[in-house]
Amino acid sequence: MSTNSNNNMHSPPVGVYRAIVSSANSTTGEIKVRIPARFGSETAVVVSRIGRKANNGVWPVPKVGEQVVVTADGSDFSNVFILNVNPS
Repeated sequence: MSTNSNNNMHSPPVGVYRAIVSSANSTTGEIKVRIPARFGSETAVVVSRIGRKANNGVWPVPKVGEQVVVTADGSDFSNVFILNVNPS
């Protein structure tokens, strides 16, 4: 039995990047951002919902065009997280 099966479960962050919100939906909580330094200005990636939740059925999301700071688990950017939090 291998004890290394969970080693890739929590990959170290791949860096911190400035991103631009390209879409945000307060009904579904979906946020997409462009990370120009990593993918250029045309490609958008989905921000993970992990650690976020809806309040009374409404997800707090940034405005389209807003700049946010993001990081990701692993180099495939499958789990992108917004680091800066704006108080409400």
